[in-house]
Amino acid sequence: MSDQTDDDVGYGKPPKANQFKKGQSGNPKGRPTGAKGVKANLRRELDKKITVREGGSDRQITKAEALAKTMIASGLKGNTKSQSELLKLDDELYGGGSMRPEGSTEPRVTEEIDLEILRDFFAPEAVSEEENDDDSA
Repeated sequence: MSDQTDDDVGYGKPPKANQFKKGQSGNPKGRPTGAKGVKANLRRELDKKITVREGGSDRQITKAEALAKTMIASGLKGNTKSQSELLKLDDELYGGGSMRPEGSTEPRVTEEIDLEILRDFFAPEAVSEEENDDDSA
C-alpha cells in the first residue's frame, strides 16, 4: 500500500477542489425563508383577518375566531358532530374538565349527589326486582 497523503481520493474523501469551502452551505438555495411546513402555513392562514357582520356592524376577526364561532353556532343548532368535537376540544383546552386548581395533586372530591347517581346506575338488584314485580302483575 502507498503512504496516505492529503491528496488521497476515495469513498468519503472527495478531491480538495470539490469539497465545500469554509462558510459555504451545502444547499445554497435551500428552503425559502418563511416556508416552515404545513403547521406554520396553517397557523399563518388562521391568523389572517377577515371582515364579518355581527349584529348589524362589520368587525375584523381572525379566521380561527370565525371557525370557532361557526362551530359553536352549529353545535347550538343541534349538529351532534360539532357538539362532540367541541366537547373533545373542551377536554384539551381545560385539562379534562378537572375542577382542581392548577398544580394541585390532590384528587377531586366526589360530591354526595355524584355517589348517589353512580350507585343507582350500577345497582343491578334494583332493576331486576322491578322486572320481577312487573312479571307477577
